[in-house]
Amino acid sequence: MFFKGQRIGKYEIMEALGSGGFGAVYLALDTWLAQEVALKVPHQQTEEFFHLLKEPRLQASLDHPNIVRLYTVEKIDGVFFMVMEYVKGETLDAMIRRKNALPLYKALLYFEEVLRAVAHAHASSIIHRDLRPTNIMINDRDSVKITDFGTSTWLEGQPYASTRIGSPPYMAPEQFDGKATYASDIYSIGCIFYEMMTGLPPLLDANPYKIKEMALHNQIKPLGAVNTEVPPELERIVMKMLEPTQERRYREVKEVLYHLKVYLGDNDRADYIDEIRQRIKQKDSRLPSVFCWNCRRSIPPFSTVCPFCRTEQ
Repeated sequence: MFFKGQRIGKYEIMEALGSGGFGAVYLALDTWLAQEVALKVPHQQTEEFFHLLKEPRLQASLDHPNIVRLYTVEKIDGVFFMVMEYVKGETLDAMIRRKNALPLYKALLYFEEVLRAVAHAHASSIIHRDLRPTNIMINDRDSVKITDFGTSTWLEGQPYASTRIGSPPYMAPEQFDGKATYASDIYSIGCIFYEMMTGLPPLLDANPYKIKEMALHNQIKPLGAVNTEVPPELERIVMKMLEPTQERRYREVKEVLYHLKVYLGDNDRADYIDEIRQRIKQKDSRLPSVFCWNCRRSIPPFSTVCPFCRTEQ
């Protein structure tokens, strides 16, 4: 819809960033503020104006460091678009494809940030319904930014969102029946962590309903059986997120965060994620931090034996 060098009001198009089923995204320069922004242009420009405003109104109600910010909306020369924070970095999907699987400490960092962002959305009665690695950006500070709330909706005064929508490998069984709840987002986050640790989502098939049937028949391989570096305590948390029935699954994100904190505390790592975040964000010339694979404490680079638990590295 837009092309490089085109001016739309005060915005100058620099390049196309991508296009999906609901809209296209462009990198643009706000020429008044000399600031790079992302413009999201819905494909369906003929919809009623109040329909076009649904996603921006929903996203405007969210204010969290791990959710992409909405600045404003515009309608210029008949074209409606959203002006959003531009995230320099790459999608989590691209990172996984490049690395095949992520180190445990990095996956835990992203896991915790996604959980906190989704907990914030749920506190505002908003369910995302399409959480997947392509909708998660990792910025140049190695921090998560959740994007694309085009499929999101408010869940107020009703037991579930009735529209059948989502990406099959990350959809909870009830989503295939058009009954998405907060627990459905939890299932999706479990799929994302599983993929970060293994390189693939827990279930894959060309037929979406085959994925649903495999999930209902508990055909997801235990995470620890696919990646032996995942501790049993953490595996239990993730597999509970992936339970096919909502009665057996976590019902609230804060429950997941609580059990994650207990897991980290039980392993003498109560401040592990905060420590990792600070180390990752430090911009200096020191040698990279190294952690014992067993007790996860910081050890000197090139150590062959952990000085704390005496485990060989």
